[in-house]
Amino acid sequence: MKVLINSCLIVLIILIAGCESNNSNMQPIKAKSGDQTMVVLNHIKFDKKEEFNNILFNEVMPAFYAYEDSSAEKNELNDLAGKSMRILLPENMNQDSTWTFIMFADPYYDGALYNIGPPLYQKFGEEGAKEVFGRWSECFAGNQVLFLGKQK
Repeated sequence: MKVLINSCLIVLIILIAGCESNNSNMQPIKAKSGDQTMVVLNHIKFDKKEEFNNILFNEVMPAFYAYEDSSAEKNELNDLAGKSMRILLPENMNQDSTWTFIMFADPYYDGALYNIGPPLYQKFGEEGAKEVFGRWSECFAGNQVLFLGKQK
């Protein structure tokens, strides 16, 4: 269960940042040759797609955007990571009646915050963060699939 929670946390931050990078005034940063990348597949239950989006846009994203690390250097790194995120929202369900949300960290910045835990705890406190994350976790049909790679 802890592995699932940690994976969900990583993907959640990717979702959040990816949604921000869809702004038409922003150009996503692209990995250069040798840069590390990350792709995460999230399989969401058929009847949880809207709840997943609601939690993402109304609770998780505001926490992410409000998050302040104690280190200015870490905040700059987190900003770079946020600008490098992309997300593909599913238009059709899978054959097993799940929805797959695909997130990209392009490039992946080692040391950046890809975990939604700290922003949720900072905004909602321990109990509130656990409650939000519990509802979020109930949306997943299974474990996330994570791929780390290098840009050729």
